[in-house]
Amino acid sequence: MDHSRQSLPCIAIHSLTGCAGELLVILENLDKILPFVQVVSFPFAQSKNEMRPVDIALVEGSVSQPHDLEKLRAIRSSARWLVAVGNCAVWGCVQKSACRIWSPEQMVAAIYGEGSPIEALPSQPLDSHVRVDVKLSGCPINATQLLSVMASLLKDHLPYITHKCVCLECKLKENCCVLIEKNLPCLGPITAAGCGALCPSFGAACYGCWGPCEAPQMEAMATILSEKGYQTKEILGRLAAFGIPDELLSQASSAWAKV
Repeated sequence: MDHSRQSLPCIAIHSLTGCAGELLVILENLDKILPFVQVVSFPFAQSKNEMRPVDIALVEGSVSQPHDLEKLRAIRSSARWLVAVGNCAVWGCVQKSACRIWSPEQMVAAIYGEGSPIEALPSQPLDSHVRVDVKLSGCPINATQLLSVMASLLKDHLPYITHKCVCLECKLKENCCVLIEKNLPCLGPITAAGCGALCPSFGAACYGCWGPCEAPQMEAMATILSEKGYQTKEILGRLAAFGIPDELLSQASSAWAKV
């Protein structure tokens, strides 16, 4: 038995209802983490897994089913640090967006038929049910941010994660502004940085998949996009797609109603 590995901090990687994009990012970068940790659970990547106390639990996916909630509570009770990884875990993502239009019961009936025994819950991010120590947005997450978060937690302190807007990353990369120069419905001014301004760097509008930035200026965004001829329904649909919080969606709706 390798006693040196037994003394390493323990981590666990879990999945709830999501696309597993975050798990792929973690798996692709696991070799950079493994020298410093012992992985006790990662069902996506290994067959031998344990549910036991760990130093760090990384959880992707939203709470969309009763067994998700049961599993999440068990994870929270056994983890010192709980990290929500990805937009589903942090904001609720497309599942939460769908639940604004249809009830879980309607979706189950449409997919599995009336009278199906399958249970579903209104999709919610992790912090709607348990305490979350670190929120790592992304769809999927950024590998550099992941490694930075792990390094901080392994040194026993919470990481700094920027909540500045995507526009900052565009400026740093000297991108042309697709909102100003191409008249595209870019949500970069109200979306949190972290993706490296991926879409604008290729001439596409930001869709807001990283979630809202700190203190998003909804009224200014509404004024600019309405001046460019974009309709309220289209922009609110873009904002809602990745699970923006209800209060911010309400603010956006009120802002567009004024222009």
